[in-house]
Amino acid sequence: MGHNLLFRNFELDGYLNQQKRNIIYKIQNEDKQYLANVNIEEYLEYIQATYEINLPIIDENNISIEKQECKVERYDHFDAILRHVDGVAIKIYIPFYGDSNIFLARANTYSSMAPIGEIINNNIVITIGLSMSEIEEYKLEQGINDNLNNIKKHLEYAQKDLENYNKSIKSIAKTEIDYILDNYNKVNKLLENIPYKIRRNECIPTTFKIPNVVKKVEIKKPNLKNIVQEPELDSQEYDNIIQICSDMATVIERSPKSFATMKEEDLRTHFLVQLNGHYQGQATGETFNSNGKTDILIRSNNQNVFIAECKFWHGVKAFLSTIDQLLGYVTYRDTKTAIFVFVKNQDFTSTFENMKISIQNHPNFIKFDASYKSPKNTSTFRCQFMNFNDTNKHFYITVMAFCMPNFDKK
Repeated sequence: MGHNLLFRNFELDGYLNQQKRNIIYKIQNEDKQYLANVNIEEYLEYIQATYEINLPIIDENNISIEKQECKVERYDHFDAILRHVDGVAIKIYIPFYGDSNIFLARANTYSSMAPIGEIINNNIVITIGLSMSEIEEYKLEQGINDNLNNIKKHLEYAQKDLENYNKSIKSIAKTEIDYILDNYNKVNKLLENIPYKIRRNECIPTTFKIPNVVKKVEIKKPNLKNIVQEPELDSQEYDNIIQICSDMATVIERSPKSFATMKEEDLRTHFLVQLNGHYQGQATGETFNSNGKTDILIRSNNQNVFIAECKFWHGVKAFLSTIDQLLGYVTYRDTKTAIFVFVKNQDFTSTFENMKISIQNHPNFIKFDASYKSPKNTSTFRCQFMNFNDTNKHFYITVMAFCMPNFDKK
């Protein structure tokens, strides 16, 4: 979508009020028997996760620019006539994660100096036109920072409106549920004592999966009361997490000196930042967190459903020991795991092949996942493993190796 003026296309209040109406409409169209039997607190958490809107996150580490020589409009200083002169257009691409509508909506608090730009494929695109006579004096980096700071200022204006909306979601939903169930109970009471069989709706969900936590895609509703829940991370979400982490390889390649001296904990933090850019606020409770020796995890009902370990390559023995760590964490069916291995080694190809060979020697190794398609330009493979405590329960380990710069090595 393309718009010349950001934060001015419509009122943020109007957009949020429409979301409130969507919540009510959603609840009104639920099966009443389902609402009467579902755990209301779980259902409210589901509604919160589905309709919550968080402030978009700007990815400053991946800002890029492109240039194009063109004619730019300039007024003549003497006769005030609009002319087209030789120049260059600098397009600044600022990636972001989150709801793009926030960049188009005017908050209750706003500035008259709105940024000028477009929203294209999850990028804020700012165009700076310079005539040839202006190029030498123009400070491009300062111009980029000024535009970026203006965008951030307008996001701050939206923050309070979004916080108030998010705090109201459960209250709006609970009020509507109470109204529906009150009427539902009145009807049931009316029919309690009649001597005829009542036909009931049998189409009530009986399965449960944890809510999808990415990009506000479909989130599974909670099951009915007294049905055992077993958390499971969907394969598509598993692949999405791996793809996000693989993008760190590009970041490392672009700024090798920034990563050369980092320790495991520092590198892990960079992965958490990238992951939280996609997942934060989309599920109940903490989504990603460091927890003791477990570097990265997703939890559902206090159980791990995705776990990743970040390790430097210290040889086969240490690599297999990391796998043992993962085996100790896995307790549920279909749990997905990953190991991110940072290799400070000139012979990276040989080291990566050694990982693939040595992993087959682990007693719980079953097979490589031949159907797995690794992200482009990465050194990645996926295996199926047996659980330590139950050989009938299998899970996956995705191994991704990163070639780390080593400036100290001569």
